[in-house]
Amino acid sequence: MTQRISEILGELNNGLGDTVKLCNLLGLWQGVVDERVGKHTQAIKIRNRILFVSTSSPTWAQELTFLKHDIIEKFNKAAGQEAIRDIRFRSGGWNG
Repeated sequence: MTQRISEILGELNNGLGDTVKLCNLLGLWQGVVDERVGKHTQAIKIRNRILFVSTSSPTWAQELTFLKHDIIEKFNKAAGQEAIRDIRFRSGGWNG
């Protein structure tokens, strides 16, 4: 039932529909990255097809920057579309 409501809201051509789509996309993050990365990161928002990810430390942000092209490819595959074109990693503000 929840998934059907999400589908209906996602089809709406207004701000609510867009918000639901973005929330669904953010929910893909934990499934795209491995468990180790997932414990140290949190997908925060998507704006202009840029995914913003908060990390637990500057070291994680730097390490993931080297892997971002692979992560973008996996993310878009999971989304079934080119949902993002870039990822910005930033340390701090993370409540892991």
